[in-house]
Amino acid sequence: MADGLILRVVADGPVTDEELAEQARYLKDHLNQVPGVEATELVKEAEPGTRDPVSIIFGALTLAVFSYPTAKRAAADIRHLTEVIKRYQDRNKGKRLRMSLPDGTEIDVRDVSEKTLTEVIKAASVPRQGTPAVTQKVDGE
Repeated sequence: MADGLILRVVADGPVTDEELAEQARYLKDHLNQVPGVEATELVKEAEPGTRDPVSIIFGALTLAVFSYPTAKRAAADIRHLTEVIKRYQDRNKGKRLRMSLPDGTEIDVRDVSEKTLTEVIKAASVPRQGTPAVTQKVDGE
């Protein structure tokens, strides 16, 4: 589906696609306020013969976390990102977040501590290919 992190809003009970989409958009707005993070709704190609070229997967976001600053992006404050995710989880009882890592591993966010979640996001965040990282000067260079 996607090369980066995927964050899904999962309901513990029956909900409509519209409710999941609304919850995902709410979370996306908060995630996009964190420097170095780009959250977008996850889309896939529509089935052949349909009019829409893409379809939104309700309740799912792709999450690009930039670990190195680039010319246009700051490095993400991963601790702040983790706090946003955990606060969303705390405020929205009856809904939980599930994170899919690039290697296919899935994590239920409510089952991990902020510290563990921070480490998981750090490990999964790498600069995008084709996006040069700003070189860091080492003493003596």
